[in-house]
Amino acid sequence: MRVSYRDPLVQRLFTMISDLLADGAGEPSAIHEQLLDLTSANSPEVRDYWRRTTRGLGVPDVAFKGSSPYLFPDEPAARTFRTSGTTRSDRGSAHYSARGLELMDLSILTSARRHVVAGLESPVILRLVPPEHLAPEMVMAHGMELIARTFGHRELSTSVLSPSGVDLALLGSRLDAAVAERLPVVLIGGSFAFVNVCDALEAQGRAWSLAPGSRMIDAGGFKGRSRAVGVDELRAVARRVFGIAAEGCVNLFGMTELASQLYDAADVAIGPLGERPKGSTPFVAPRVRDARSLSVRTEGPGLLEVVDLCVIDRPHVVLTGDLGVARGGGVAITGRIERGQSRGCSLALDAMTGGAS
Repeated sequence: MRVSYRDPLVQRLFTMISDLLADGAGEPSAIHEQLLDLTSANSPEVRDYWRRTTRGLGVPDVAFKGSSPYLFPDEPAARTFRTSGTTRSDRGSAHYSARGLELMDLSILTSARRHVVAGLESPVILRLVPPEHLAPEMVMAHGMELIARTFGHRELSTSVLSPSGVDLALLGSRLDAAVAERLPVVLIGGSFAFVNVCDALEAQGRAWSLAPGSRMIDAGGFKGRSRAVGVDELRAVARRVFGIAAEGCVNLFGMTELASQLYDAADVAIGPLGERPKGSTPFVAPRVRDARSLSVRTEGPGLLEVVDLCVIDRPHVVLTGDLGVARGGGVAITGRIERGQSRGCSLALDAMTGGAS
């Protein structure tokens, strides 16, 4: 039987997840099972997909393109975020109820306290992503603006990305001001954006020695890009241009379909470009599935699956379409799955569309 958004069960589940985020209280496995039950009750398509495969197997990311799953048709979505794409049909989307949006914001801030601003008080947060009002459907614009608004220096924190590109003059003036006032800086943006910005700044002969504690948070990686830059190379550029030490450089992984982000958990090179392992928390965890059998692997390469207990409006386990390498300290994310590269992923896609039995 379908569960209404207003059902007390949903409110209790929301409270359980909120408590888990606030102080780690509660049992993640119990929340996981209740979210699976909710999805089974409210999504016949996913219920049938699990019948064809295994209960709890990640829903392939392509299922979020076009008509994206949303568990509460009785409650209009409060917000919808979309992935990039050239047409509406190839853009993924994630619908959030008011509760779902609140959980996402709590998750973002909980992780940011630990990874983005730990040990810093009112740092200057400069974002190489557009301001939220210019990109209302971009989840990264929302999340990074939330972090800056909550933790950042009120006068100097800003987005330095305009419709015409990165405003290097604005970036330079804010960095100059931070150096003059001896304020630490947190630079946040896409991995490839940092490469382009650093190239441009070095061509201008510009460099800074930012205050101790300054850091660079780069998101994503170089999958699908014409130029691949290793982690150590990117860190070396950050030191040359911004004076940021290697330990101040952290990579994060996020998806429009997820409410939480994964951050580097250990400074150990695992992937071919030196990718570091992403760690687990009580509320979000990466894992790797075998590319043929879809069984969970504790060591070695496979398909990246993410379990995000902060997702209440959609299936909370996603088969991301990325490749990962599992090691004891976490999962390094190493690139996108290419056509024909994974029989297991193809079987999952077939099952999702009713083509497998």
